Amino acid sequence: MCPNELCHSSRRRISKIHAIGYQSGPLRGAINSYKYRGTRSWSVVLGRLLLAWLEETMTVDPPGLIVANPGYCGPGGDFAHAEAVLRAAAVADAGHRWPFDTGSPAAVVKVRRTLKSADSQAWSKRVTGNELRTALRIPDPARTAGKFTLVYDDVCTTGTQLNAVATRLLDDGRAARVEAVVLARAPWLARRA
Repeated sequence: MCPNELCHSSRRRISKIHAIGYQSGPLRGAINSYKYRGTRSWSVVLGRLLLAWLEETMTVDPPGLIVANPGYCGPGGDFAHAEAVLRAAAVADAGHRWPFDTGSPAAVVKVRRTLKSADSQAWSKRVTGNELRTALRIPDPARTAGKFTLVYDDVCTTGTQLNAVATRLLDDGRAARVEAVVLARAPWLARRA
């Protein structure tokens, strides 16, 4: 039985969350260096990692669109780290095989700042995920309507944010199905009986 609370939630909208690795060791160090210490060149490496995972995992059932879990890029916004990895993956995709969302505006956008979830406890991440749902917009539903949409993010701890993005894509974007892929997932503790 999955120890993640989202797996058993009646509010779960995301079909599946794939993880390339665990949030530990060198992968954790690379992600932290990229997001928090300004080593922007990691976007190229992380984009190639994402591209390799797609080639190995999604060729049988390819997504119709690959979007980033959006960062807020308005006044006072943060570095759009997920979007940068997606753009790097698109550049590395020499055969243009994968439908990366690199348009402007993106297929799903964050229209205002929300609480940061990094280094938060699970309860705080759930609050942030619920707040995120109201901060997301789908500028052009025709871009996602009827498509299997894959959401990319760097880390999954609770899955609440990815579920919020999936909810918006399904309800407002009319996506057929939403899954996610993350570079790393936090190791989950066993559920208590």
